[in-house]
Amino acid sequence: MKKQAFTLIELLVVIAIIAILAAILFPVFAQAREKARAITCISNLKQIGLALHMYDQDYDEQFPMGGYTAQRDWEENPDVNPYTAGPCLDFNPAWKGVSIPSIPGPAFTGCEYGTEFYRILMWIQCYPYIKNVQVWYCPSDHYNQPNITNEEQGQQSYHWFPDWVYNNWCPSGGPFPCVKYQDGSKRDLSGQPVSELSDYYSQRILITERGVFGWEGQDSARIGGNTSSENHPIGYNALYFDSHAKMIPFGKKWVTTPASGWPPSQAPQ
Repeated sequence: MKKQAFTLIELLVVIAIIAILAAILFPVFAQAREKARAITCISNLKQIGLALHMYDQDYDEQFPMGGYTAQRDWEENPDVNPYTAGPCLDFNPAWKGVSIPSIPGPAFTGCEYGTEFYRILMWIQCYPYIKNVQVWYCPSDHYNQPNITNEEQGQQSYHWFPDWVYNNWCPSGGPFPCVKYQDGSKRDLSGQPVSELSDYYSQRILITERGVFGWEGQDSARIGGNTSSENHPIGYNALYFDSHAKMIPFGKKWVTTPASGWPPSQAPQ
């Protein structure tokens, strides 16, 4: 019996069907991959949160301060890298030139702000409880991936964010120790410690990731920018004081407690 080969038309039809299926399925696969990465990111923050709580149980319910002698109750920008001649806002001479044999990388610069803050958190304060620095890297981070240089310099994926000047903004003339919400209510944050003693223990953000700051177009679903520079396309993960972690969708800054809204002009009037 003579076998009949596929005709050109039949081959083209099969190729067209495969192309259509690929066009349908590839975005689904990409979304599934990003969802898996976001879940891994939440898991990372959860592990960091557990390490921070093991630390504070050993240190009178006080969270680690990344080399600061007092409570670090505002943000730490992980893009400021003193090892690459980045600006230094807070200098502590006690750390300048210090080398610790068990800590990889160069001698400390004494710049408490930026990557050196995270280097101390990663390698000195949290490492005894995690034994792993890989958890400091979100798999969707476009900027910092786990490699020797980043790990040695403290360049990682997350942002220390227990409080910030625009968390405390009220629309009556400038910064005040309170947060105003869309329903008109306020939260008084004055004197709230960065520790287990905070009144907003289960509601207050401790560490978050790209998406919470305003000068790079973050929370762009609210202010009309794009999310290409963010770790995740729908929002940013956040770790709370009680060590639970969750995704905060873009546009929801003023309904978190405390609020992390940006810009102030879009605060509830």
